[in-house]
Amino acid sequence: MSKKWRPLSKARHLLECATFRALIFFLRPLSAKTVFRLGQALGALSYNWAKKRKQMARINLDIAFGYEKSDAEKNQIIKSSFTQLAVSALQCLWVWTDPQRVHQLIEGEPAGLDQLKACKKRGKGVFFLTAHYGNWEVMGIDHGYRGVCNLNSIIRRLDNPYLDTMVMGFRTVSGNGIFYRDESPLLIARALKNNEAVAVMMDQNTAKGGIFVDFFGEKAATARSVALLSHRTGAAILPLFSYPTGKGTYRIEYGPELKLEKSDDKERDILRWTQECEQFIEKVVRGYPDPWMWSHRRWKTRPLEERGRRVY
Repeated sequence: MSKKWRPLSKARHLLECATFRALIFFLRPLSAKTVFRLGQALGALSYNWAKKRKQMARINLDIAFGYEKSDAEKNQIIKSSFTQLAVSALQCLWVWTDPQRVHQLIEGEPAGLDQLKACKKRGKGVFFLTAHYGNWEVMGIDHGYRGVCNLNSIIRRLDNPYLDTMVMGFRTVSGNGIFYRDESPLLIARALKNNEAVAVMMDQNTAKGGIFVDFFGEKAATARSVALLSHRTGAAILPLFSYPTGKGTYRIEYGPELKLEKSDDKERDILRWTQECEQFIEKVVRGYPDPWMWSHRRWKTRPLEERGRRVY
C-alpha cells in the first residue's frame, strides 16, 4: 500500500506546485487593481460553490450575532469573507515574484508604530496578537520591511513538502522568521529573550492543550501559550491587524497594548489574560466582521461538561 501511495502522493504534490507556479506566472504582469477585481470574481464563485464552508460560516455567524443581524446581513458577511480570502490569495501570488509590490497594497504608514517601539525598548520581546483577518500574509511581509524588530510567525507544516518550501521562502522574504508548531517552544522563548516579536493567531480552535474562554458568548478552545509566556517573561502583548479599505489595499494598525496585571494566582492570571486576548479579537471582528475567516470551525472542540455536543 505504502509503495503505491508514495509515488502517487509525490506526483500529486508536484502537480500542485506546477499549478501554483502557473498561477504566479499568470498574475505576474497584471496590475494591483486587476488582481483585486479577479479576486472579487473568484470570491463570488467560491461563495456559490463552497456549500459546506458556507454552512460552517453561517453557524458561526448565528453563534456570534444571533438575532442581532438579519439573514441578508449574515449572507452578505459570508460573501464578503469568501471574497476577502480569494483576494488575499491572489494578492500573495501577485507579490510572490516581486516582494516590493507589497508596498502598493499598504495605505500609508501603519498606525501605532510608536507603541511597538516603546514595547521593544523594554527588552523583553513582543507577542503580536493577531488573527485570520484581512490579508495577514501581506501584513507580515510589510512588517519585515519596516525594520523595527524581527518577526517570527508560528505556522503549521503544509502536507505538500515542496509547496511548504516555496511558501517558507515567501514568508521569510522580508527578513521574518518561521517556527513550526511541532518544533520546541524553547525557540519562542529564545526569540523573546533576544527581544524579537512572535506573531500568534489566537482565533482558531485549539484541539489539544488549550483552555476554554468566552468568544462571542460561547466557550472556545484557545491557545494559552501567549498568556503563559508573557506571564513568565514579561513580553508585551500588542495587537496587529490589517484592515481592508475596500479598494484592494490595507490599513495596518499596531496596538493598543494589552495592559495585563499579575496576581498571586498564576493559573487564574493565564485564564484571565487569554480571555482578554480573545475579547480584543472579538471586538475587532464585531466592529468589522467581513474580513474575518468565518468558515473556520472555531467552536469545534467542546469542554468536558458539553461532551457529546456537536456544534458543526
